[in-house]
Amino acid sequence: MSWILGAAHWLINTTNFTTNLTNTFKTIGSWISSLRTKLGYDAVKESPRRRIIAVSTKSEDRELTVAGRQALSSQGRDLLRNLAVAGFAIRKHLQFIATCDFRCSIPGQAEYNDLVKRWMTAWSDRRNCDVAGRHSLEGLMALVETHRIIDGDVGILKCNNGKLQIIEGDRIRNPPEDLRKETYEWIHGIKVGTTGRASQYAVHKRKEGGGFEWERNVPADWMVLCGYFTRIDQVRGVSLLAPAINQFRDVYENIDYALAKAKISQLLGFKTVRSPDNADDNGELREAIKEEFGAGTIHFDLETGEEAHMIESATPSTQFQDFMQNVIRLAFSALDLPLEFLMPNIANYYSNRGALDYYIESCKQKQKGLIEALNEITDWRIRMAIADGELPPPPCGMEIDTMLYYCEWDGVTLPMWRLFEDAKEALVAMQSGLISAKKINRQYGHDYAENVVEQQEAIQLAKELGVPLAFENPIGINNTFNIGA
Repeated sequence: MSWILGAAHWLINTTNFTTNLTNTFKTIGSWISSLRTKLGYDAVKESPRRRIIAVSTKSEDRELTVAGRQALSSQGRDLLRNLAVAGFAIRKHLQFIATCDFRCSIPGQAEYNDLVKRWMTAWSDRRNCDVAGRHSLEGLMALVETHRIIDGDVGILKCNNGKLQIIEGDRIRNPPEDLRKETYEWIHGIKVGTTGRASQYAVHKRKEGGGFEWERNVPADWMVLCGYFTRIDQVRGVSLLAPAINQFRDVYENIDYALAKAKISQLLGFKTVRSPDNADDNGELREAIKEEFGAGTIHFDLETGEEAHMIESATPSTQFQDFMQNVIRLAFSALDLPLEFLMPNIANYYSNRGALDYYIESCKQKQKGLIEALNEITDWRIRMAIADGELPPPPCGMEIDTMLYYCEWDGVTLPMWRLFEDAKEALVAMQSGLISAKKINRQYGHDYAENVVEQQEAIQLAKELGVPLAFENPIGINNTFNIGA
């Protein structure tokens, strides 16, 4: 009997040992799993809570196929036509991005600078710069930026007669197979070499009933492709609105649903129960209800035992309005637009002012592509004007390349009302040597040389008429006004 008790005791101890050993291994295993999760990138680990992103090594031009580019452009154009919020966002974007000012600032050559600027102003007229004679240079740049936003890119063709022709992005597409004799690759209508440099653009024309027909191949030097790019090997641009298309469409559809729900909630409903005995009376009752309460009423003609309930709720609810506001904010973020532009009442004055400052800083990067296109156009057109005798050669034997260095376009600037508010701070900064008057003029979209000339003319006229001018003695220098010796 004793040996049975001993065996049982041994078995119990062995079981405890085995259990403890198993628990120890489980603990070590959990430590290893915990350590393993802390190593590497969590973003690449699959999770049932997130959409799995398939690994892709394709270029951006392969990710967005020909059909995809067409669908993306079509959706963007539809939003511009039909959704007021999307139209507002694009117009506000154009207000800041598509506004550029030309200046020529050769040192010591004020007369020649003015001559070049006046020539550029004359050439910018719609009859001189647009091959179709419809748009001024400023209008063409606004359309170029519109196509950049919706289509991703746009071509600016430099014609032999010194005018510009805008080629919409979907008109640049691969030519027919029998015309591709070269071994180089064609990517969405652009022939590129081994380095990715464009050598030709295949321009198509639109058919009357839809579709495209090949027109001609254009050398790359004749066209400026202006677009938005996010990758180094990208050949065609992609619209900035691409991440926001779905949000804008959701806003569009939800507005229709909310209006439909609001209309239903405003209907006046009457319910009558029909039985075999009074079936013929329901028609007269229906007409009596409409005559009494108008056409905006509905009549439920029910069988015995059936019921009808009207939809009634706060339409649109506060939660729905807040959600829509956040969706619009997300859509606006694709263009870096602050929601305060659309709803200034959601923030105070200083928040709106800060939003404007941050937005202008973001505009400078997006505007670089447009300014580079304008500089290339200016280089081509001024060289042609000098060669044709429209403009005299640069003064003092200056090379044309040197002269063109001083011809440039200025981009987005602060609004005029900000200058009035920041005048004192700007004056202190100038007196402290922190910034020059020339840079301050450029921040607000003014030409410093032109400003100085106009001030000189004003001072001279004031002297002749005996009128004191306050700006001859700026605030902080002294408090007396005089008209000069």
